[in-house]
Amino acid sequence: MPAFMAQDGMPFWIDLTTSEMRKTAHFYSEILGWDVEEAAPGYRLARAQGLPVAGFIEQPEDATQPDTWITYFLTGDIDATVARTRELGGTVLTEPFDVHLGQVAILVDSAGAMFGAIEPSGEERFVSGGEPGTAVWHELTATGDYDRAVDFYTELFGWTVRRLDEDGARYTLIGVDGSPFAGIWDAEGRFPPQIPGFWQTYLGVRDIAATAEKVTELGGEIIRGPFEAEFGTMLIIADSTGATLTLCEADEPAEEGNEADPLEGIDLSQFGG
Repeated sequence: MPAFMAQDGMPFWIDLTTSEMRKTAHFYSEILGWDVEEAAPGYRLARAQGLPVAGFIEQPEDATQPDTWITYFLTGDIDATVARTRELGGTVLTEPFDVHLGQVAILVDSAGAMFGAIEPSGEERFVSGGEPGTAVWHELTATGDYDRAVDFYTELFGWTVRRLDEDGARYTLIGVDGSPFAGIWDAEGRFPPQIPGFWQTYLGVRDIAATAEKVTELGGEIIRGPFEAEFGTMLIIADSTGATLTLCEADEPAEEGNEADPLEGIDLSQFGG
């Protein structure tokens, strides 16, 4: 499995908070082919082809929040990232705390979307992506103030941004050193007003149709799809405990290629244009 060196500000890790650990581990083992192991009390680590790709956090029994995925962004100084989040009008849900990967903090941006920051304990900054069983894209659905959200992350992480606004649809590609790895789309008015913005990570599968069948067999729910989009054939699901997730059909990696190649020429019509 190919991997690349992540830079500060890039998506680096994803965790799922779950109310039923065994049920969740079984679901994703079957859907994505992950090998899941206990890494610490209340935490399980998922691997694809031996490389760590995600984690599962056990929710407390009295938790009132629904099961949800959290996208973490790499930082070389988590305390500075937390302080800057406050300065930019964001909220700190948890101060930095130790996990098996290093230190993490759970934050909310100035437009209301939750995200995480992570400062790994070791020197390695390698992540895998773009193929079945791994992340193929990261995206913020900005249900409120789109411009404020773009400005917040640009200031926080120093992202390079490229606006693709056209025909009433607004979308921003974000990256580091010109290579896009995520996007922000303007979803104002497309969700009930009480729903805040949210980050989601698209995870790759080999066969979206076969995956859709397996989702329902394992107690999940099809929310939308399969459907065709610029990223490929997509499927939006609720997993076996209700956490929502977007899946994208992904090919096995070619020996050569550029991570940014599939992102050129994005058709904004998929975002409502």
